[in-house]
Order: sequence, then structure tokens, then C-alpha cells
Amino acid sequence: MKAVIFDLDGTLVNTIDDLAAATNQALQKHGFPPKPLADFPMMVGNGIRKLLERALGDACTPDVLDTVQRDFLEIYDQNCMNLSAPYEGMTEVVGRLQKDGWRLMVVTNKPQAQAEKIARHYFGGDTFVSISGNLEGRPAKPDPLTVHMAMQDAGCTAEETWFVGDSNVDVQTAHNAGLRCIGAVWGFRGEDELKKAGAEILARTPLDILQTVGGK
Repeated sequence: MKAVIFDLDGTLVNTIDDLAAATNQALQKHGFPPKPLADFPMMVGNGIRKLLERALGDACTPDVLDTVQRDFLEIYDQNCMNLSAPYEGMTEVVGRLQKDGWRLMVVTNKPQAQAEKIARHYFGGDTFVSISGNLEGRPAKPDPLTVHMAMQDAGCTAEETWFVGDSNVDVQTAHNAGLRCIGAVWGFRGEDELKKAGAEILARTPLDILQTVGGK
């Protein structure tokens, strides 16, 4: 068995514009100023609640956060694919891996409903063995629980599995689960963060994934 677990945002799909738009709409609905698009790559990666905490800053209280999060989820669910798109070459890479018999999974801190919607829309309904997003009561990455669940679904071991992600959270998740991590340099966080986090391999384009795992 051979398997690859992908992060979603910043790895498979560039979702930053839609995440920013939904966040700013939810903020402005409650009188808070919008955040510049350039701020968002460093605000995402730890789930929607943490994104909104960072966007609200000093204005964040539990009640405010709950209210803004409800509006964000409604807005984002309706608009999560307006501006998003797979990274160049990623559709081909995923298709090639699937054709070659790899078991493919998604593990993300994006809410479960939107994770499934986006992954299936861009890559097909039967491409991924499992799509694991954020659910209430389930720990988010870098906790390895969702990775272990995905590997169990796929029937693969840590030795047979690569993890591909674009942030230190992804590298930590991979290592917490005993996996090697391919750092997606094209994503939101960049090469320096991935190096410092200890990614075993740096991939500068999606096609580099094929070169890395091809010899396995």
C-alpha cells in the first residue's frame, strides 16, 4: 500500500481570496474593519475560529467570536469557490497518483462541510479515500487524530504514507503522526517556515511531489 495525505488550503487549492472575502464580510457586518489580503496567509492554518480570533484582535471576546463565526460560516459556505482554484499542476498530480494506485486522503483544519465541498468539486467525488475536516469535539491539527483516522480508513501504515502541507502546522501534524512531510513551498507560508519546522522534503511545484514519491 502507498498513500499520500494532503492538506487542503495552500496545498491542493489556493483558497486565500475566498477566505479573506468571507472574513471581511463577517467583520464588517458587525462594524469591525476589514483586514488586508496580505495579512491572511499568516492568519490561516489553525482553523476558522483561530483565523477569526486573529482578525478580530483586541475586539475578540467569546460572544463576539461566536457571532462573527456564525456569519462567516454562512457567508463562506455560499461563496467558498468564487475565487479559489487548484494550484497549477495539482489536478494532474492528483490524477496521476490515483491512476498509479496511491491511496489519497485530505486532512485539513477547514470545517468539514466546506472541506468536502471544495475537495470533491475540484478533484472529483471518488478521488480521496477520506476527507477529514474540522468538527466540533474533534481536535484540530497538529493533533494527529485525524491523520490516524485517515490512515485507518485507507488501510495504510505510517511507513507507507507521505504528508503534504504548506505550514508549520502541517509539518508538526505529520511528525506527531510519525509521517514524513513534503513541504509545499508554493503555499501560504513559504520555504523558511517549512525548513524551520523540519519538513523532510521541499517541493517547489506540485510536480515535485511525483518525483519525491515516485521511487517509493
